[in-house]
Amino acid sequence: MTPNIPEPILNLLQEIGEVGGEETYLVGGFVRDLLLKRPSLDIDIVVEGEAIRVAEAMRNRWNGTVHVHPQFGTATVTPANQHLPKIDFVTARRETYESPGALPIVTYGTITDDLCRRDFSINALAMRLDTKAFGTIVDKTGGIKDLERGTIRVLHKRSFVDDPTRIFRACRYAGRYGFRIADSDSVLIQEALPVLVELSGERIRNEIDRVLLEENAPRIMGQLTEFGVYDSIFPGWQISPSFASDFQTAQNAIAWASEHLVDEKFQSEPVRWMSFFSTRTPIYQIEALSFRLVLTHQLRRLVSRAQASQHSVSLEKVTHAVFEKLGFPLSQNASIEHHNGKWCIVDADSPTGEGTTYVCGEGNLYRIETPLTAYRQLKQELTPLPEATKPSEIYRLLKPYPIAALVLTSVDRSIATWKREKIRDYLLVLRKVEPFITGEDLIQSGKKPSSEFETQLWELFAAQLDGKIRKKEEAYSRLRTFV
Repeated sequence: MTPNIPEPILNLLQEIGEVGGEETYLVGGFVRDLLLKRPSLDIDIVVEGEAIRVAEAMRNRWNGTVHVHPQFGTATVTPANQHLPKIDFVTARRETYESPGALPIVTYGTITDDLCRRDFSINALAMRLDTKAFGTIVDKTGGIKDLERGTIRVLHKRSFVDDPTRIFRACRYAGRYGFRIADSDSVLIQEALPVLVELSGERIRNEIDRVLLEENAPRIMGQLTEFGVYDSIFPGWQISPSFASDFQTAQNAIAWASEHLVDEKFQSEPVRWMSFFSTRTPIYQIEALSFRLVLTHQLRRLVSRAQASQHSVSLEKVTHAVFEKLGFPLSQNASIEHHNGKWCIVDADSPTGEGTTYVCGEGNLYRIETPLTAYRQLKQELTPLPEATKPSEIYRLLKPYPIAALVLTSVDRSIATWKREKIRDYLLVLRKVEPFITGEDLIQSGKKPSSEFETQLWELFAAQLDGKIRKKEEAYSRLRTFV
């Protein structure tokens, strides 16, 4: 066992064992990956008794810092040596669930209690750290055999019902390690789907975020789809058959941005979600999912409480008749569900022919706006673009779009090469061009802000982008020609 542990980490664990003694164990993912001979720096220490006492002792020994959560009996120690990882110390505990999907009630317990509360047998492994038995594996649930067989198995029949997010984790581990989910667990997953639907949007989103960070995300998504997870979360939600290639496009986009946009605070998460939704996901569905999963979005008000009152209706009551009176008729198949403290109305058969999503709350009617639709919308706008398009026209077209959508589109091989080159030129050059003449310059020259004012500014900047004006003096000369 111990030869597989890198020497700096081995020394660190031995020190913890010297201080904590027989009550101290290395648990969870590090032990699992150690047995699989995979690298890991996710070090969790469980202490039978007082984890905070051991953590503070190690802080002193390593000249580091400690962050304590006394209400949970946990602490995180950061060694002064920057080459060593942070270590989490947790008091051994047991968990009970008052209702399906609820967060657990935690009380202190033994190492056996702590291992038996975990999600899967392969994660319910511990390694003794005390000097007498350092490296001895503690396996109370058959985790070693499941590692050898390549099986993902929960510890009890109510596991997925107690915590439905374990459905995502089961598929993540299966995809990451090339394991299979036990047949008995597949049945339990189906039984837990109704409980999964009741989880908050944040909890579901966090699990999908973790899947999208996995190298084998397409395989994991495929298995979750086979279990019917996405259709349960949002009826009619189907993962695109092209997700594997869409995911690779996202990976390429993130790699390109990390190399070329190093001076910017580029966020890769929106890129992954845009590829996840793909260009086949209807926009109304992206809007609805952004609201349901609490992804980035804004609510644009269509009708206020006062305006609804003028139509002799109240949006406290969400009905087809109310929407008809307000001029937003719904089809008979429109769904009305309560999420995040508001009503979400999804009408796939909207009279517009494209599907519509609304939100009602505090007596107001809203439409959802999310930047995650930008990738699909940009691809649509690029379709009729002629190759002779001027730089100023490219600038005007691309400026409203978020960086994530532009980066993703710039590496999308389904788009013509010359279009992708124009997008990259905008990202690297055009959008960084500073105008020779600004609005402040016009004000100082005696002009007052107006629509004509804005038009003149744009005409000057467009000429500059197109290479017709190369100096500030030339810009002022052209400005004098404006009537």
